[in-house]
Amino acid sequence: MPSLSCVEPCAERPLAAVLCGGRSRRMGRDKALLPHPHGGSLLQHTCALTLATGLETVCLSRPHQGHRQHLATATALRQVTVLEEPPPWEGPLLALAKLMTSYPHRPMLLLACDLPNLTPPLLDTLAAPLPPRQARLATDGSRQQPLLASYGADLAATLHQAVAAGVRSFRQWLPGLNVEWLQVPSPALVNLNCPQDLAACRHP
Repeated sequence: MPSLSCVEPCAERPLAAVLCGGRSRRMGRDKALLPHPHGGSLLQHTCALTLATGLETVCLSRPHQGHRQHLATATALRQVTVLEEPPPWEGPLLALAKLMTSYPHRPMLLLACDLPNLTPPLLDTLAAPLPPRQARLATDGSRQQPLLASYGADLAATLHQAVAAGVRSFRQWLPGLNVEWLQVPSPALVNLNCPQDLAACRHP
């Protein structure tokens, strides 16, 4: 299985990075493998959308979660690269920093695996080229979703400095960035954290 030591050449289109290495404590089981209302799992659905948008896609997992084998059950998803995140596992900001180390010249379209209402037009808008030193985050005007966002490759140095200083949350890191807020409908920001969220997604 590939590891985070791999390096890709520079490319303008962002790399779609799907984060699915969380512990899913509140859900009680791996959220990435939960069924999506339209078929398949949340992880399969998300990766199918990123590929349909024409984006090279990586899935950042933890060892022994079985995500590579799970994606391989769908022939069209076998082109997704599954990376094993090495410890320490300290949340999505550190995961982004590790990805930016492994893919130093790639902007990142960062996606949580538990966003059931993504669409290709939304991903395509997020994936549009970024001005220098800028991030683009989805918001409905009251909530922001840093895991439905694009980050320029030139933000890597700022991110690594923040991580070295002990910053571990997007809430701490984002105020120092130039952020373009992409207005989206509130359902686009829905994520599934607990069994009640999953039930609501199945029966809106």
